[in-house]
Amino acid sequence: MIKLRVGLLALLVAVAYPAVAQESATALLANAVAVFRCNQEKEKHWNWTIHETRQLLNGSRAAFQTFPSVTSESLIGNNGRRCNAVTAWGDGRAPYLKDADPDERCKAFDALNTPFQVELLLKSTKAKVLDQSPHTIHIEILPDPAQSKSPYYSIRCAAAIKATVELDAPTSYPVKIEGAVVGNGCNGTFQPVLHYETVDYRPMISQFRKGTTFRIVYELQLDKFGNSVNSYWISTEQHYVQPWDSNTSVIFYWGRQIPVKKYTTGRYLDIDFKTTAREFGANSQLRFDK
Repeated sequence: MIKLRVGLLALLVAVAYPAVAQESATALLANAVAVFRCNQEKEKHWNWTIHETRQLLNGSRAAFQTFPSVTSESLIGNNGRRCNAVTAWGDGRAPYLKDADPDERCKAFDALNTPFQVELLLKSTKAKVLDQSPHTIHIEILPDPAQSKSPYYSIRCAAAIKATVELDAPTSYPVKIEGAVVGNGCNGTFQPVLHYETVDYRPMISQFRKGTTFRIVYELQLDKFGNSVNSYWISTEQHYVQPWDSNTSVIFYWGRQIPVKKYTTGRYLDIDFKTTAREFGANSQLRFDK
């Protein structure tokens, strides 16, 4: 009888443990969402420049074709709307509306963030704690089949992602998100706005779709004047490897269509974003070059 009770107790503990871990992960992610939202309010104190590179890779992940790099800057219009606008193309192409005022440039471009809503991913209930220390917490987020049929693209896309989130334990901020799109929720087409070419290939297929892998890294930008209230977490690094359709003849980004080599053997599109942040009113820049 004693052995039976001990065995039953062990079974109850084994059954109950995943539920406790699940609740812990959900609570930790809820804190991360709150901190993430609060951080977004601080972007008004900061400006940034983003440098982007794109390469088409073959099956061995070797570069097959390199596309023009692009540099953009963040702007704020008179109505307070934030946007990003091109300042330079790597092949020397003149940036669209480069010398126009911020309001005109913001009509042409939008704020550049991530191809999926980070906050919605962090709201997932399909999560478990992988490990936890005084410095970092790693949480695994699994796809959510219950949300895969949502009428809203942003919800379907977040539900199609499997990811590992690294939280900064002292602040609960998500400092790194690595994962893959494993469902179809991010698949789709879009109607691009053309600024340079007259040939219209619309609609375009979204490259951020099933099969994509990604890494997003955030780093804390300390307020130059020692006011921690204005310190800001910004995505200093983003990396994406996306599946490529060999029949695709152009790639579209920043209002421009770039021809792809004919008879391409490309299998993947490799994209890198590097961000340099600068605080308004500060005289120096904070750089995070990987």
